[in-house]
Amino acid sequence: MESMSNLRGRIPSVLLVALVLALSRLQSIGAVDILFWSQPNCLGQSVGCFGIPAGVCCSLPPTPWPSVQVRNSTACQLTRIFIGGGCSTVWGAFTGNVCASGARFTGGLWVPICRRRQLLADVSDDEQQACTDSSGCKNVMDPNALVYTSGEGNWVLIKDNALGLYEQLTNVPDSEKVAWLTAQGATYTSKTE
Repeated sequence: MESMSNLRGRIPSVLLVALVLALSRLQSIGAVDILFWSQPNCLGQSVGCFGIPAGVCCSLPPTPWPSVQVRNSTACQLTRIFIGGGCSTVWGAFTGNVCASGARFTGGLWVPICRRRQLLADVSDDEQQACTDSSGCKNVMDPNALVYTSGEGNWVLIKDNALGLYEQLTNVPDSEKVAWLTAQGATYTSKTE
């Protein structure tokens, strides 16, 4: 009898541990960042989509973006990188974090590929295949982030009009870029963090 009352007292603790584990798994399938850089090897300044959900195309106009970076991605997230305007022609596909150079990139999207995580992400097969060409792309996200590399870190500006801000930043002299970004509300993140 006494052991049964001990078990009843521990049930809430066991349920709490199970809930914490379930929530940590859900968080691990979260959104990724896709950034398009002005120089090869993911250097210079970039514009892209922070926190892009699964199956959504981060689309940019077909201008010379010589490198693309995928951040906050896991082995269970397949990212497709595109050329030719938006998410129209697949250039390559990767899992995990990556920096790719060697083309004029115009779009990117990710989909969950691990079965358990795919179920948790609640993304249907139809949604995952929705962006195989520009005419079939149902979900498109305009860039919402601007990143400028300075010293040992990055200045990050999250705004809905990131592409327009990127164009403004390209006209700012290098010596004044940090001041301009600060005035726009950018935050600095060290590369060692």
